[in-house]
Amino acid sequence: MPPANKPYVERSLTDASHGIITVDTQEQFIGQMRGAMEFFFSEAEGSFKSIYSDRTNSSNFPFKGFILDGPPGSGKTEAVVETGRRLYHTLAAEGFELKLYHVNSANINAKAFGDSEQRLKEVFRDAKALQDTYQRTILLFDDIDSLLLKRDDVNAKEWTMSLNGVFFHELDQLNTTKTMVVATTNLPERLDPAVRSRLALREAPAPSFDELVKVAEAALPVRGAKGLSLAELLSETKSMLKFEIDEKGTPPSFRLARQTAIETVLKFVAGWSDDS
Repeated sequence: MPPANKPYVERSLTDASHGIITVDTQEQFIGQMRGAMEFFFSEAEGSFKSIYSDRTNSSNFPFKGFILDGPPGSGKTEAVVETGRRLYHTLAAEGFELKLYHVNSANINAKAFGDSEQRLKEVFRDAKALQDTYQRTILLFDDIDSLLLKRDDVNAKEWTMSLNGVFFHELDQLNTTKTMVVATTNLPERLDPAVRSRLALREAPAPSFDELVKVAEAALPVRGAKGLSLAELLSETKSMLKFEIDEKGTPPSFRLARQTAIETVLKFVAGWSDDS
């Protein structure tokens, strides 16, 4: 949980990747996101600043960031954080420090009228306070569809429309060469068109079956256990994965791969199975 006086958590970008297993489709996705952020944040030749330096409105460019669409567990949040870690070192070589503010929508929503708006303003206020320094900031909004609803949504209330207004206003004031918003969702159809017009929608790619197996393998004991080799445990995991996807219709995701590997460990290593 963030400190009581902050509606976000500042994620460290200097440490390792915490054992994140990346696969080819995710690597490509991270690479594309990193390239786009570097284009706006950098001041090197060929960057946004060098190309648009002769335009008077370049500091208020209409592009403000991305919406990443994908099913739960598809690695959207991890991809943003990993992108930040990799970009941190690139920008450091230019003398810039990259920060990532991770905003959970639940930490913005409040019971008292007006509190949510103030919390949202605080997120942008802190980000904009860095815009005149050698800082670059990524504002990561997880599950933004639970924070901002279409103005004509049946669940929209007066306070949700007010929150939308604050978000649009604050977003329009951002200088994309200093601060970029990245939001995640698995319900893009619930977002107000005004959000879509400011943030470019990009789909987080679904992993292939072989990539799911690679992620699952990383959660299994390397030397095997209880008389079963790693290959045998992995074979059981693959069978369960295939059943979940082909028979039950569960969308493929990195979360599914890890959960399936855990079920293998529980059943064949820890001895706890819910099979009747």
